[in-house]
Amino acid sequence: MDNAKLSRRAFLGLGATAAVAAGAAGLVGCAPASNAESGKTDAAADGTAQGGAASGKPADFTPNFMSAPSVPTDIKETKDCDVLVIGLGLSGCAAAKAAAEEGAKVIAVEKAAELSAVSMAGDFGVVGSQIQKDLGIEWAGKDVIVNQLMKDMCYRPTPDFLGYWYDHSGEDFDWLIEGADFEVLTSTAADQQTDKPNYIRPKCFPALEGYDYTTEYYPYFHGTITTNPNMQWTLDAAAAKAEELGAELIYSTWGEQLIVDNGKVTGAYVHDKDGNYTQINAKSVVLATGDWGNNQDMRDYFIPWANEFVSFYTTMDAAGTIGNTGDGHLMGLWAGSHMELGPHAPMTHHMGGPLGVDGYLQLDINGNRFMNEDIPGQNIADQLSRVPVGTNPLTGQEDLRSWQIFDSKWPDEIAHMPDGHGYVNHFIPEDQIDQYQTVLAGFGLGYTTKEMVEGTQGLIKADTIEDLASQMGLDVATVQASIDRYNEMCAAGHDSDFGKDPRRLFPISEPPFFAYPFGSAGMLVLMGGLEVNKKLQPLNDAGEPIEGLYATGNVQGGRYLVEYPVTVAGISLGTALSFGRLAGMNAAGKDIEATTQA
Repeated sequence: MDNAKLSRRAFLGLGATAAVAAGAAGLVGCAPASNAESGKTDAAADGTAQGGAASGKPADFTPNFMSAPSVPTDIKETKDCDVLVIGLGLSGCAAAKAAAEEGAKVIAVEKAAELSAVSMAGDFGVVGSQIQKDLGIEWAGKDVIVNQLMKDMCYRPTPDFLGYWYDHSGEDFDWLIEGADFEVLTSTAADQQTDKPNYIRPKCFPALEGYDYTTEYYPYFHGTITTNPNMQWTLDAAAAKAEELGAELIYSTWGEQLIVDNGKVTGAYVHDKDGNYTQINAKSVVLATGDWGNNQDMRDYFIPWANEFVSFYTTMDAAGTIGNTGDGHLMGLWAGSHMELGPHAPMTHHMGGPLGVDGYLQLDINGNRFMNEDIPGQNIADQLSRVPVGTNPLTGQEDLRSWQIFDSKWPDEIAHMPDGHGYVNHFIPEDQIDQYQTVLAGFGLGYTTKEMVEGTQGLIKADTIEDLASQMGLDVATVQASIDRYNEMCAAGHDSDFGKDPRRLFPISEPPFFAYPFGSAGMLVLMGGLEVNKKLQPLNDAGEPIEGLYATGNVQGGRYLVEYPVTVAGISLGTALSFGRLAGMNAAGKDIEATTQA
């Protein structure tokens, strides 16, 4: 296969200046993940890839990851199927099950040694499932939510995709969990009533008393449900059904490159952990390999500003290779597709401290206030990128960004903070703790106690502002002046500096005083995929669909750009599910378009 050059369209997704900078920074010379996994070397691996140096025209620059590995010649086995699914995360499991239900002969490969979910992943932003209906959950209207999501993402995504998610995700969730055994909790704070290991909990339900999304700078739409202890059992249910219908699921096996015949994808070369190759011939291939957050070359090329964010999920596969390295993106690029125009969107939820991301006063490492703190964790992470960095007392790393400051009044104040993902809104007195055992044992669920807050590692407590500032290592006079200024605006009920909602202007006035260090946010996944049509077929540079190829999950473009939205918690899993199912159906011959018209 010839070395591919990045199209002008894909190049513009980066920008000319950044492309030149990427070349100067030495992108060439880092081996693509597929080569590192298979132990092979090629031109890209030793720094001699074609186009490896800029030729004066930035659009001519070819990053090393665009050099495809050599076509394997030592094929140990050949298999045939109707639909080949590469990757068995949520979208891949949904695709395999859906294709098998359509009567297709399905083979699915996964490089992990077994079916495994990310440890904390379980929020499903789905609309109108039977479970939600039974609980009395009602979402805001499609027009309201889709328009807000589009606004959150600077109107860069494909609105038809968001509309399709709204109309289909509920029934898709019901379909996903068919055959599973689980308990449904009636509210976020409800305790389990059975000993079943798997259960579903509604998130932020019922809504915080008095919460009105129409009055919020960043509205939060209630309705998300969470699978506990994570989404593993939903994957197990889908995979079991696919196998029952005849699908062959193969683990510890890497998809390396697609087989292309006259522009049509006709299968893929895959290999096991020992490097033994299998040729799988297929009528259709579904790419469902996750994001590219652990592929440093792609990050340097497409979104270098996100390099401050450490990938949160750096689990190791059976061969010791870090997961989610953009394998599907690369296979699609080598086959003639291209990345969607950016800016790509890192999912960088900052989960805050003992009081989550509640909108308390924040001071930078020089003791100065620097933002309106009444924003969600995703956006806090953005703003923290703009401030100086110091040594974090929690980690010893140079990632200290700010300090969250609050005082002894916090148990009464948190109920006035926004509702939603990452917020802490419910104080449980000591004499009521035994009534909230399940929720208090969870992670980031909005309920807390005095002991939980004050027992947080790294929390600083002091009876005076002077002592607080000294323990923080900040200039006492600067901290005192910042707090005095903030308290004056709290008293006036108007934040003339940054415009914080008066409902969250709480003065720092009653000891003891508390400070907690905020470091840089971790990155869950890096959103950005192949440009696809509404049938989820990747497009070539002429805008035509590549026959025989489908992309879903984080390989699919058009869903999240500029900024990952937090207005709907768990929408990432919601769209991965819906479009995984759609990709599987279409790969099996259904020919359905994702459209906002229900």
